[in-house]
Amino acid sequence: MSLFTVFKISSQGMTAQRQRLEASAANLANANSTRTENGLPYQRRDVVFESQNVNETWNETAIANGLFDGDENRPQGVTSEVVLADQNQFITQYQPGHPDADENGYVKLPDVDPLEETVNMMSAARSFEANATVFNTAKELARISLNLGDA
Repeated sequence: MSLFTVFKISSQGMTAQRQRLEASAANLANANSTRTENGLPYQRRDVVFESQNVNETWNETAIANGLFDGDENRPQGVTSEVVLADQNQFITQYQPGHPDADENGYVKLPDVDPLEETVNMMSAARSFEANATVFNTAKELARISLNLGDA
């Protein structure tokens, strides 16, 4: 695996974890938002990760030379997508004085668990740090390799 592939995989991981962190922060910030532009309560955001092959020109050469014998041995990166929770997922709370309360005095609140979002934020931050460490280690290895001829 080339250093460029390591750079690509770790940067994809950092991007995915940043997106996860942003979604958790948005969920926490809007945990009590009873109305958005469309008139409904805030919809919780979740991030879905999916593996993807890292396609680079050297991979095709490596496959032709027999270094990889199929998709299971190819380098895998990650792609992420933000998905919205179902519009019918909400928590009802009895608050008769609230401006968004229905005729029975119940308010629809987003289905956001602050503890779960906090854990997601901590996990995303740690995973981002791990990917950044991989990126920096590969960068340092490349720098040292380039300086071998200087000695």
